[in-house]
Amino acid sequence: MIPRERPLSPTWFRLACISALGLVLTLAIWSVIFRHYPGSGGGDGPYFFRMIEAGKVSLSRWHELPLWNPYECGGVPLWDNPQSLVAAPLMLLFQSWSTSATLGVWIILHVLVGFVGMWLLSRSELGLSRMATFVASCLFAFGLPISNHLGGGHMAFVGFLYAPLALYFWRRAEDNIRHAIGLGLLVALMFYEGGVYAPVLLALMLGIETVTRLSSVPRTLKLSRAGLVVLVIGVGVGAARLFPVADQIAHYKRPLGAETDFIDWQMLKSMYLDRWHALRTPPHDYVWGEYVAYIGIFVLVLAALGLLLSITTETWFFVTALVVFFLMLGHFASFAPWTLLRKYVPPFPSLRVPARFRLLLVMFIAGWAGIATDRLPKLLLRVFGRSPLAHAAGVAILCLALFGTGDVAGHSVDVINSQWDGPASGSVTPSPHLFLGGAGMASFIDQPRQNRGRLECWEEWAPHAGAPLWTGDVPQARSQNDKAHIESVMRTQNSFMIDIEGNESSTLLLNTSYARGWRSSIGSVREQNHQLVVDVPAGHHAVRVWYWPVGLTVGFWVTGLSLVLSLIALVRVCSPIRHESQV
Repeated sequence: MIPRERPLSPTWFRLACISALGLVLTLAIWSVIFRHYPGSGGGDGPYFFRMIEAGKVSLSRWHELPLWNPYECGGVPLWDNPQSLVAAPLMLLFQSWSTSATLGVWIILHVLVGFVGMWLLSRSELGLSRMATFVASCLFAFGLPISNHLGGGHMAFVGFLYAPLALYFWRRAEDNIRHAIGLGLLVALMFYEGGVYAPVLLALMLGIETVTRLSSVPRTLKLSRAGLVVLVIGVGVGAARLFPVADQIAHYKRPLGAETDFIDWQMLKSMYLDRWHALRTPPHDYVWGEYVAYIGIFVLVLAALGLLLSITTETWFFVTALVVFFLMLGHFASFAPWTLLRKYVPPFPSLRVPARFRLLLVMFIAGWAGIATDRLPKLLLRVFGRSPLAHAAGVAILCLALFGTGDVAGHSVDVINSQWDGPASGSVTPSPHLFLGGAGMASFIDQPRQNRGRLECWEEWAPHAGAPLWTGDVPQARSQNDKAHIESVMRTQNSFMIDIEGNESSTLLLNTSYARGWRSSIGSVREQNHQLVVDVPAGHHAVRVWYWPVGLTVGFWVTGLSLVLSLIALVRVCSPIRHESQV
């Protein structure tokens, strides 16, 4: 269905108007960022704040790529940490900004993308009017599932805000390869932005939607072509990040316990109708923050009516949402979709928390609420004619939709304000040398700027935590059993430079954890009790030991080539857009 309003033109002006509207609303919803500046987010906020600080320090102080994080767990991968943000283009673009300002812009821009993406999807694929589209876009971008996770500091969850834009691109990629290229670039961007759950769950959702369109051989071939383009572009452009992360995942398994969680009727009702809840929800496995999805009774009724009004016209939307809903329910039976995926389909055995599918389901609920806002008044006019009562009922429905949307957005503000309470960064004096522990440690988020690391762990991706390292401003390399004399040691974030003299071969103990990416200019690198050690031959040597993630060199070449080819394809190869979006 195509909306009746005449679209604004040209296209850039339409997108500018939508973006301006979304930006004003986003700044209002997330105003706590400015009030709490230069504070960090609550919950996981300090963890991501510190990770970003490590990336900024690597570039500004050491003039090295942000590859290794010596400030956590005695040393952990940084670039190739699956949920690291430091490789994201935005992080590199805002390198000179403070971390507090960088995170504020990070959230605002991604929420804005969520608003614009939902607007495009609603107008072009659901055929909604502008007012109905406004309702749907606000319900998605400012809804509780995403606002709760971002307010709680989990910055890698921004990838879920791309869901409407990804679905919009994929729906159009069947007939226009430019949209397939756009989706491939979006997938690559998610990899660089710390995508773990978002790309996998989004890919599954798009696969479900694809099944609804496999109606003929020609159509299947077109979808296959589009899928191949998305895969090649996504993997190719994302290779510099994807290849090192894939190597990490192949050689280290994050310890996960058995998962049996499922959402029963009572929990489902609480998720969508209760504003607040106890932190723990026995017998469920996870804290309440993993289930938050409030929409209220008004939006719930509208969404239910929208579903009924569109089940025959937008069947693809209903079928996709239905499967996502059952995935969200978790392990409710031995044949449950999530149970089967966790048991048989990689990479799902290494994932958890099926309730995170609510981050996708909110898009469908928002779409149905918009459909009801748009179609119920038209239905009343057809049934009762153009009577004053029918017109009044139509106005009442719009008011109800706006009230419900305001209720959801208002509660999001309350949740964000209650969570965005992390510590602010302070002024620190950097230590002259990079070392671990010692007296006078700065606060947790300021330690990277202080040039000081710690042995304790917040980081989950710590393959070799617990190494027998030493603290204090002392040499960062030692000779095992004193078989050689170390004349000098210099340490940077990614490397060690050691002058060593020995009459026989010796083993160097370096004050960092081991990882597969460590290399040495002389001798051989190995792991000993989770510590990085280097076996050095006899003689006088200037040894350089540095961290370079496995697969990064090939990844850079593949990314560079893929990016050039993608841009050429967008400009010269692909056919013109055949159907301009109605915005």
